[in-house]
Amino acid sequence: MNRAAKDRSSRVWTRLSAPLRERITGYCAASGIAERTVFEAALGQYLDGTSDMALVMRRLDRLGRALERTQRNVDVLSAAFGAFVHLWLAHAPNMPEERLHAARAKAEVAYRKFLEHVAEQFSAGRGFIDDLPKEAIANDTELDEILGKNTANQEGQG
Repeated sequence: MNRAAKDRSSRVWTRLSAPLRERITGYCAASGIAERTVFEAALGQYLDGTSDMALVMRRLDRLGRALERTQRNVDVLSAAFGAFVHLWLAHAPNMPEERLHAARAKAEVAYRKFLEHVAEQFSAGRGFIDDLPKEAIANDTELDEILGKNTANQEGQG
């Protein structure tokens, strides 16, 4: 063996727990893979951050951030919609002062009924989307194109 071949690798001594050593020995015997190959692959994945676990964790982190953005957006839209309904119900155009107080009280009652209705629908598992017409809004090809664009945009942001 020439000197160049020896310089390409070096011996590393380490201690392993007995249960881990038994697992490695059993795995290598069952799969016919040299222990050196297993150690090199595992260390390479660990140091490069390319293990399946690292990839899964990065993807979960990206999904978590996307979920947080979506939740924030839903919270903002919910607050805006609630404020809109409240203002819409409370709007009393050019009304005499003596009727204005009664109109505002009636608007508050209507708003409370609206909130109760929304709470009932939500607790029953019914959403706004369930009230939309059941006719096809887009065909499968259009939906796939929209999904592809949204996925590309999210990957660019995340």
